[in-house]
Amino acid sequence: MLRSIELKYTILEFHSNYVISRVRENVVFSQKQVRDLVEVCSDFYKRKKFVYLSQRVNNYNVDPTIYLNISDVKNLAGIGIVSSNSAALKMANFEQKFSKIPFSIFLEMDDALEWISELTEKPKLNKK
Repeated sequence: MLRSIELKYTILEFHSNYVISRVRENVVFSQKQVRDLVEVCSDFYKRKKFVYLSQRVNNYNVDPTIYLNISDVKNLAGIGIVSSNSAALKMANFEQKFSKIPFSIFLEMDDALEWISELTEKPKLNKK
């Protein structure tokens, strides 16, 4: 881990090409939190490609419309959800329908980290 930041609604752990977010219990995760996260992540990653990983260990609510404009974050390569909680996995499955960028759901962190490598280290096709 390169850096850790505690915000009112989540704890962020920054790594070289991904950030792990652990949203706090009973939070309603909405557009305001997303704007804050985009700002914090943009400050950290600048223009470097990264993946946002949500490690869902607490119960909280997500406004699925947060995903509608997330593709505006040009260096966000994907969103991953890691959880073993069936309710969290069902919610993530629903949220996935709203995302226009790669969005995957995992039971294990190791699988998510492997997916991140594939997403961020892909050679660019169609180079001219």
